[in-house]
Amino acid sequence: MLNNCFGVFKSLFKNVLSTFLVLIMVFCFTACGEKYDESDLPEYPADAFEISGLWAPNELTEEAFRQYKDAGFNVLSFTNHDALPRTSQNQYYIGSERTMEALELCKKVGIDVYIAYGASWFNRANEGDEYFDVTPFSNHNYYGEYMDIIRGIHINDEPNKEEMDVISAEKLIDDFKKVYPDKKYIVNLIPLTANASGWGYPTYQHLLDDYAERIMSQFENPYISLDLYPFHVQAPNTDVDLAQNYKMIAETAKKYNAEQTFILQSGTGAEFEDSLSEGDMRWQVYAAIAYGADNLQYYCYSVPKGIDYNYCMLEKDDKTPSDLYYYVKEINAEVQKFANVVLAYDWQEVIGVWGETSDTFRISSVAGWDENDPTKFENAKHYVESKGTRDLLITRFEDEQYGEGYMFVNFADRNNANTVTATFKDCGAVAIYGGEDYSGIPKIVELDKEGKFTLELAYGEGVFVTPII
Repeated sequence: MLNNCFGVFKSLFKNVLSTFLVLIMVFCFTACGEKYDESDLPEYPADAFEISGLWAPNELTEEAFRQYKDAGFNVLSFTNHDALPRTSQNQYYIGSERTMEALELCKKVGIDVYIAYGASWFNRANEGDEYFDVTPFSNHNYYGEYMDIIRGIHINDEPNKEEMDVISAEKLIDDFKKVYPDKKYIVNLIPLTANASGWGYPTYQHLLDDYAERIMSQFENPYISLDLYPFHVQAPNTDVDLAQNYKMIAETAKKYNAEQTFILQSGTGAEFEDSLSEGDMRWQVYAAIAYGADNLQYYCYSVPKGIDYNYCMLEKDDKTPSDLYYYVKEINAEVQKFANVVLAYDWQEVIGVWGETSDTFRISSVAGWDENDPTKFENAKHYVESKGTRDLLITRFEDEQYGEGYMFVNFADRNNANTVTATFKDCGAVAIYGGEDYSGIPKIVELDKEGKFTLELAYGEGVFVTPII
């Protein structure tokens, strides 16, 4: 009897012990297999890119404005169609009927706005000579009830030296600050590909420095904007100039702690190529973000009246979405899912890495002479090196609280994927944000024993990578 009881107890003890050991093994395996998880990541403040389309809906209807918003646009830029009658009903400027009607629609639909100062000859015809007084903003201060949706005032597009003299006037800017104290003073600059001498400057750098010293320096929160359209028929190598021009803008923005906007090409035909792919659009967006863009604009949303484009985001009928509408809608949603992460950091520097197969010179302005003479970051704390099957652009970001972040963008020519092997130091894993079909949940990848991890980037794709210590 006693022996039987002892046998039962012994068997029960073995079962309990086995179960306990299994639980310990499962716990250890789970803990070891998930050394890093989302709890290791910082909580970033809420933020988003301001995204807008130039030549926004020509038709002032709620349906048209909702279609615009549905593409992922959260700001509407009031842009004039030069071919339309020069009347208050047809043109955007401070005080026009069209501006007021569009403001009402934006407020109803839930879109913020960049209104147009509209300093051109027809304003004098419509509003009188006093429109161009030295205090035009206080003289025409009509929009107090819309201040919650006004993000900025578009002052001038691609000013020459003579126009720079006008828009940099201290009295004009002081008047602007008085009426719009926390709004953007929006001036868009010519690209590097334009001939700066035609704008009254000996070099492009002179133009950039003049704008920064005379206008940006007058604001606590300055603004800088550039439009460079890389897919030209007349200038087929414009995509090669993009990295250099964006670098010049980013370095100026860094010096003045300025907000940056890059205007992207979403027009086809005429001087542009006849069509653009989803990869072309994604490459433009990720390149802009890599250079520290706070805002994205697209040229164009609707086809400008009087310009013979094939289509933009809308077809020529101003109603039907083109393939670009759906590409941009998807990409806008994609990048807004990690906007609060990348916007928490400040852009610092850029390098280019030649690929094992190089079919393009898109990174030639930011890379060394060849793969044996690579450019390097000057102040990187975690980045060691990268190698790719194709050309690669990498930019370094930094924040006092969050540390470093790195943007990797496949800068290969069209339709070429890129396998990237990156090496980091002084961290155990990385968090990867963004990329095609990004869900909003970062991928956490542990580094191997040599500190390496791998990225697979489709044409035009980019990701934002933060080290996990």
